[in-house]
Amino acid sequence: MIRHLHPTDSPGLMQFSKSAGRVEVRTLLGSLLDDRVEFPTLKYASIALSPRAWQSCWVETRRGRIDGVLRAGPRSRTQSWEVSELYLRKSKEGLAVDLLEQISIHGGWAGAQRIFLRTTQDSRIYENARRVGFSHIYHETVYRSESAHLTIEKLGVPNHSLDLRPRNESDKLALVQMYNSITPIEARMKSGQISPDWTAGFERLGRKSSEWVYEMDNGSIGALMQRRFTRSSQIFTINCAQDAHVEFPALLAAALDGSKDVPVSTTVPEFTPALSHFLVMLGFKKIERYEVMVKPLARTIGDTRRVFAAIV
Repeated sequence: MIRHLHPTDSPGLMQFSKSAGRVEVRTLLGSLLDDRVEFPTLKYASIALSPRAWQSCWVETRRGRIDGVLRAGPRSRTQSWEVSELYLRKSKEGLAVDLLEQISIHGGWAGAQRIFLRTTQDSRIYENARRVGFSHIYHETVYRSESAHLTIEKLGVPNHSLDLRPRNESDKLALVQMYNSITPIEARMKSGQISPDWTAGFERLGRKSSEWVYEMDNGSIGALMQRRFTRSSQIFTINCAQDAHVEFPALLAAALDGSKDVPVSTTVPEFTPALSHFLVMLGFKKIERYEVMVKPLARTIGDTRRVFAAIV
C-alpha cells in the first residue's frame, strides 16, 4: 500500500532506518552537499509531524511495516516535478516501480508535465526507473577539490576580473537562449526548450544560494553561476556559453571569492567537457557520476487536421 506519510508513522520510521539502504535518488544540492548514506530518521519524523510537509512524502507499507520512503514535489514551479529522495528497505528494490508509478500519477494530478530524478547508473532503481517510463537525459559528474585556497593558488587569479551581477527576472529569455545554445537537442527535447519549461525545471542550490550573471559585451549572457557556502564546504555550478569559455579562470575565481579553506565541489554535465578538463587540470577529482532522467507526464498535441464527421 502506498500512501502519504502520517504522524503515526514515526515509530515505523525508526524501525525502517535500521534496514534502509543508501539514498537512491538525489537533488542537485544533495549530490553536491549531502554525503550521508544513512536514512535521516529525525528529518522524516519531523516531516511526519507537519501536515504541510508530509504531503510531499509517500511511504510503501506492508502489514504496518514501512518498506520504502519517497519524497517528491515541484522543482522550481509546478510544471516540473522531481523525485528528491528515495529510500528502500534492503532487498526491496522492486518497490521502486510502484513508488515511481504512484508519484507520476500525483504529479500529473498537480499539473506537472514532466518529472525528473537523478541517480547513479549502478543504483538499485536505475533499471526500475526505466521500466516505468524514465529515460536518460545526460550524465553528470561531481568534481571536488579538498582545498579552496589551494585551488585559488593554482588559478593564479588573485582577484577575479569579471563584472558579475545578481541574476534578475528580466534575464529569463537570455538565459533560455544560452541554455539552448549549449544543450544538445536530444536533451532539450526531453527537458523542454521554451522559457516556461526551463524556468520550471531549473535546479537551484537551495534558498541560501546566490546566483550571478556574466553579461558579455554584445548584451548576451555568457554565464550563470550559483554558489553556496556552508560551515564545512562550498558548492557551486557554472553554466557557460561557448563564447565565454575563455573566461573559465575568472569565473572559477569568482565562484571561490571569499572562500574559507574548505573542500569545494561542483557538478558538470557531459556536454561541457571543456569545463571538466579545466577542473581536472586544477586538481579536482571525480567523486561520482550521476544519471539525470526524466519521465513525460503530458504530451504536446500536434497540428490539428480537418476531418469529415457524419451528422446524425
